[in-house]
Amino acid sequence: MEGEALRADALARLSGIVSRVSQEVSRDLDAGSEGHCGEVLEFRQAQLLELRKLLDDVRETSPEELRKVLAHADMAVAGMAGMAGTAGTAGARAHSGRESILQELHEAANRNVRLARREAVLEAYCEDQSSVLAAAESSAFRLRHEQEVQESRLKEAVAARDASASAKQAAESQSSELKALWLKEHTQLQQCQTDLRQALDTVSKLEAQISEKRSAPAVTGVLTNVWQSRIAAQAKDLQMLQTRCTELDSEHSAAARLCLELESWTHEAEQAEARQALHGEIFQERCVELQAKLDKSRVAHYDRGRELEVLQIQHEEQQQKLLQATSDRDRCQEDKRRLQSTVTDLEVQIAESMLNSNHHASQHGQLRAQVEDERLARGEASSASSASSARRLERCGAELAELAAQHRRLERQYAVANAAKDGAQRRFKALELEHQQLQTQLHTAAAEQTGMKSEHASISLELLRLRSHADELKSQLAEQSLRESAHLELKDENYAFGCKLSDLLDEKEEHKRHSEELHTFLEAAQAEADAGRDQLEAYSAELKEFQEKDSLVRQIAAHHKLVASHRASGRGHEADAALLELAMALDSHLADGGERILTELVAELRAKEKRIEASELSAAQCEAQEAQSEAQSEAQSEAKQSLLKHNVQLKSEREEERRLHKVQSDEIVELQHLLRTSEEQASQSQEAVPHLHDTEIPEEYAAIIKQVDLLGWDAVEWGGNFTLLHWPGPATS
Repeated sequence: MEGEALRADALARLSGIVSRVSQEVSRDLDAGSEGHCGEVLEFRQAQLLELRKLLDDVRETSPEELRKVLAHADMAVAGMAGMAGTAGTAGARAHSGRESILQELHEAANRNVRLARREAVLEAYCEDQSSVLAAAESSAFRLRHEQEVQESRLKEAVAARDASASAKQAAESQSSELKALWLKEHTQLQQCQTDLRQALDTVSKLEAQISEKRSAPAVTGVLTNVWQSRIAAQAKDLQMLQTRCTELDSEHSAAARLCLELESWTHEAEQAEARQALHGEIFQERCVELQAKLDKSRVAHYDRGRELEVLQIQHEEQQQKLLQATSDRDRCQEDKRRLQSTVTDLEVQIAESMLNSNHHASQHGQLRAQVEDERLARGEASSASSASSARRLERCGAELAELAAQHRRLERQYAVANAAKDGAQRRFKALELEHQQLQTQLHTAAAEQTGMKSEHASISLELLRLRSHADELKSQLAEQSLRESAHLELKDENYAFGCKLSDLLDEKEEHKRHSEELHTFLEAAQAEADAGRDQLEAYSAELKEFQEKDSLVRQIAAHHKLVASHRASGRGHEADAALLELAMALDSHLADGGERILTELVAELRAKEKRIEASELSAAQCEAQEAQSEAQSEAQSEAKQSLLKHNVQLKSEREEERRLHKVQSDEIVELQHLLRTSEEQASQSQEAVPHLHDTEIPEEYAAIIKQVDLLGWDAVEWGGNFTLLHWPGPATS
């Protein structure tokens, strides 16, 4: 709005000045006086300077307004040209002033068009620079946002690293505890192995003794087979324990390797996190430096753009002033040449008038001298000649007066021309000084323009460098995104490591529990081995008893022979009573031994049942803990899977224990059956003592005895409640 008001005011002032100049020119043409030529010229020059100032103000007017002003000026000049038909030099000056005004107005219009084009170019350049700066600002904002995201991720990575470090410390402490437990269990296992070796040595010794005693009776063979089966079962248990120990050793070695791998992995993770933190700090510092450089370059770009615009405007103004000064100088030179020509003409005219006045004066003196000479020589002449000479003298005086007036007028014109010449010289000198100043200003403006061009080139190079740096930043951002993806993978690996660590903790607990169970099982095996030793000792004692019983049976057989011989003679009542007493003592002894073995086996069976109940109770507790852990957190799926695996393993172990218990119960039932068969055999042997002759044994019992001798008592399938007491005695007829 202010620019429009200024242009309207300037146009109004310009139109007023143009109308006033046209009126003054018309008035001067009407007057036709040449006395005030210098003053009028100076006044016109002042008005022209004012017009130039107004033209400077009107440079930014629209082409339509300039066309209106030019039309108004053309109309004024056309009016002045109509009135200037009779004027000579003043009309030529007005015409030249009009042409100069029109030329200046046309030049102002052309400059306005050029300025509009340059303003459009500058606006396009400013828009390009603003778009570049907006892109730089958006990239800087994106960099700041990515930097904040990276800082948050680095904080998360540091937290994860702290958690992994704490987990690593916990794992190291647990691994040390596992190592201590493994060493303790290993020493216990070695001790158990030595005890089992000793038990095997004793068993081998007993087997050697049993192999030596293979020629014992059938009951001794049956018990030997039973003890051999039990020893084989204990050997199988020992082999299972050895395999379990080897498995535990392999698991411990795998756990140790895994701990070493985890330690190396955590060390590598710490190194990677340290490198990543260092890269993050470097990247952050680089981003800060680039942001500062970007801000500085943006401020410098804005300042240089403003300076460039100001210098371009100043350069245009200086060029316009220079053009105006050159046009003024040319016009002044033309005026000077014109004034010089007029001065020379006036000088010629003055010289001619002076020559004419001198000639007339000399002629007048000559005539006066002739008249005086004639008057003196002749006296007074006639009246006719005197009248003619008087008229001639008057005519000469009038001519002299006219010549003197013309001379004075020429002198005045010469003075005016000299004054105008001096003023023109002074103005020419002032214009030359102004031209020199404008030349120096033009040179300085050109130097500044070249400097600005160089600065603009440097700014463009800086922009190119910033763009290349932005491309580098994009590549760095791509690398940073790759590092972030690697960091996410590392975070996932940390999470997997935490899961593995929790699994290792669960496995450690499970291993600890298994080690405790193994310890208890080894203690139970040790107790069983001790019980086996005791049983072997009891078996050796029973062997001795059976040997004694064998000798007793042989004695009974000998007595039976005696009884048979006495029966044949009818004198064996006392021998029969002694034999019956001996058989009853033998039966009571066998019954006491069988009951003792049965009570031991039943006590062992009950102890195993208690152990199975305790394992089932622990399994139920584990299941309750599993249900509680499932109710507490559904997110711990891997822990639940490990617990499920552990429960499945416990169930399989319970099934294995149940199977072993069933096998042992079957063995106990078999032992009971064998004891019953041994009791039956003892009773049969007691009843069959009087009938041990091969000729008196029935054929079916002979076949059974052969089968027992060949295959043992387990291979005999009894068809009924047959005992040796069912054998018929010898014929007494």
